[in-house]
Amino acid sequence: MKNIVTKLIATKCAKLWREEMEMKVLMVPALRIYLATTRPRKVNLTAFLSFCPKRLKYQYLKMSVEKISEVAADIEELSLVHTDRNDPDFSHTADGELLQALRRFKRLKVLRIEEICRINMIDLNELCQNLPDLEYLHVHITDDVDQFDFEGLYIAEILKSAIPKLQVFLFDTTGQESAMNALTKCCAENLPNLRVIQDFSSRFSSFEDYESSNEITCTSGSSNLRHLTVKFDFVESCDHLPSAFPLITHLKILWRPNVNAEEYNLTALLQLTHLENLEFSNVPKDIFHLFVEKFGLNLLEISINYDNDVGDEWVELSTGYSLSHLLASCPKLERLEFRANFKEDLEPITFPSNFKEIKMMFMSLYDNEHLRLTDILRAPNLEKITFYDCYFDIEDLRSAITFIREKKMLSKLKELHFALFTTVNTFNSDCFKEIAAFIKCVAASLPDIQVISLDIFYLNGFIGYAPLARSMDIGRVTNDEIFFITEFFQTQIVSSGFVESFVDEELIAILEDYRC
Repeated sequence: MKNIVTKLIATKCAKLWREEMEMKVLMVPALRIYLATTRPRKVNLTAFLSFCPKRLKYQYLKMSVEKISEVAADIEELSLVHTDRNDPDFSHTADGELLQALRRFKRLKVLRIEEICRINMIDLNELCQNLPDLEYLHVHITDDVDQFDFEGLYIAEILKSAIPKLQVFLFDTTGQESAMNALTKCCAENLPNLRVIQDFSSRFSSFEDYESSNEITCTSGSSNLRHLTVKFDFVESCDHLPSAFPLITHLKILWRPNVNAEEYNLTALLQLTHLENLEFSNVPKDIFHLFVEKFGLNLLEISINYDNDVGDEWVELSTGYSLSHLLASCPKLERLEFRANFKEDLEPITFPSNFKEIKMMFMSLYDNEHLRLTDILRAPNLEKITFYDCYFDIEDLRSAITFIREKKMLSKLKELHFALFTTVNTFNSDCFKEIAAFIKCVAASLPDIQVISLDIFYLNGFIGYAPLARSMDIGRVTNDEIFFITEFFQTQIVSSGFVESFVDEELIAILEDYRC
């Protein structure tokens, strides 16, 4: 029974709809047995609440937290994680009953409430006063954050008192962006223990990183901040940043092509001495080159993004590097993400020995047309691949399938993710069939594969292929539980011919077996 309920509490719902009866007769009793038999130190409610109808999620979240606080108040981690690629849904604000239950977790080190309910800034401060050991906090703050003067000493002293041990403080808000920026600045200047404020400065970073973060000796009283985000519309100058935050390991720069990098002195950030991770968006390529030349020998992760949709501004999409040149400049590189063009390589690409993850997005058929899929997939130690709307050459896909079957590539792959940007009118059935064949080959041929996903991007949101295809197959065209399925059917004509070419039962089964 213990093993069964432990497995059940960790299993996400894959159904097209949710029923409260399932919560009452299955999931809630399973949670009670789980708490009584395992005496857990960590409780994750993410999968448990995935079985709950959307309209009842807050009710069952509150009930669950109250139950946990009664029988397992000594837990160290309580998590509700947002795992969907779409923005989280916040239908409620934490009320007194939920806050009272949360205050009972006196030993809590990690609190993550990433969806369902927001929390008032005043209530958050009071809650944290009752959680003295809190080290990791991720919440969504209501718009009452707009009412605070974060430049005053009073609020700084309140924050110091409320979260003295906090290392990671992740938050978003329904309030104004200026208030969020002011809170970020206040935390950075007054809470020296914090390593991460507001958000990670790397697309590759996650909760797991906070426990295994690189230990660098911090001088007493100086800032321990490791993640720094520089925004063109927020920072006035970069001159003071290296001395104010000397231990930065992850640097994100969000820029626009018409903003003068010299005026803000971006090159002052070259004085940082511990950089391991870069995430650059629309940063001039000469600046990008300076950082690669200065820090390349120690870089572990790079994300480079040039967005060709920034109003009337023209963006040069080229990095100025060939992929081989960039990789050779960064011999320790483990992860690379790019929405950018590379120069053509005249020699075969050599990957660093520790290189294990790549994310790619091609904006058109002509982006990186010389960069063959088979060249990239030859990286010998790849563990995770993500394709965002990549335009694949069908023959290249077929070659990759052959190499995989012959055990000549991707022998260590653990995760494979696709996101296709398509509508009924733009759907390419031939390319889709080859992508489906590629996924089937991966599932059948690679012994270490654990997770495979395929999402359809539509109306600025993601829909899982499996639930969308199953909805088509049974003719269910509305769904209040899964984002964008209703919109997909309401905004376009889905013909029987499209359904026939889109629905693949074998592919659906594979995606359901290998879902995360």
